[in-house]
Amino acid sequence: MMIATLVSQMVGGGRDINSIPREPEILERILAFRSPEIPKRIAAKVGIPIEEAEELFAETLKYLYVCRQARKARIPVAPSLALDDAWHNFILFTKEYARFSEQYLGEFIHHVPSVDEPTTAKYTESREAAGFLLGSLNPRVWPEGGMADCCQSIPSCSKCQPPCGSDGDG
Repeated sequence: MMIATLVSQMVGGGRDINSIPREPEILERILAFRSPEIPKRIAAKVGIPIEEAEELFAETLKYLYVCRQARKARIPVAPSLALDDAWHNFILFTKEYARFSEQYLGEFIHHVPSVDEPTTAKYTESREAAGFLLGSLNPRVWPEGGMADCCQSIPSCSKCQPPCGSDGDG
């Protein structure tokens, strides 16, 4: 196997990208989620037209699908800055986000700020995982080097916090 192929198959500190399960029917269901108030807030807070905010919200839903799937393989992923902004705005609708998490993701996906400097490697690995699961990435939403300073938490990630309930915090 060529080295470039090996490198492209590895994510999350040497984890095999092929260990992330693809479930396109779950992605389709997640993308059917609608909440008009969230794109309106994204448009207002980020300062973009509503059409772009709706697209960014759809990309955020895709990112949350990536989080869901990567967790199954115990691979942490980190969003781009644009996705992180949109995710923050979604989380502020706490009841809606909790309901969405339970009904569409099957669990609450926590947003965990990083205490360390974000690394290009972690973001690159996240982009690779997203590309593997989604087939292609929107370059406006997943730009090269556009990482945020947080990650989606998984219990085995030493740089991340465990999800609620796994460390006794309820």
